[in-house]
Amino acid sequence: MTTAAKRRSKRKRAISENEIVLPVVTKGMVGGKYKPLSDHEIEQIHQTTLDVLENIGMTNPLPLVWKVVNFTVFSFSIVL
Repeated sequence: MTTAAKRRSKRKRAISENEIVLPVVTKGMVGGKYKPLSDHEIEQIHQTTLDVLENIGMTNPLPLVWKVVNFTVFSFSIVL
């Protein structure tokens, strides 16, 4: 028996030993409940980000960032 055949045989035995394999997700399950951060924590991160941008600013932003900033509702003035 070759080593490849031995590996296949070993895999088949392992699968047959654990025949009852339940799926992780089943039909009818409700999703979207995973929340690693609370709403308060998200708001804290948002406020801190705005504070950093207001007080520290951006020097030489990437072109993509600059395009996004220009298209937002807020108007930023760059002091050189």
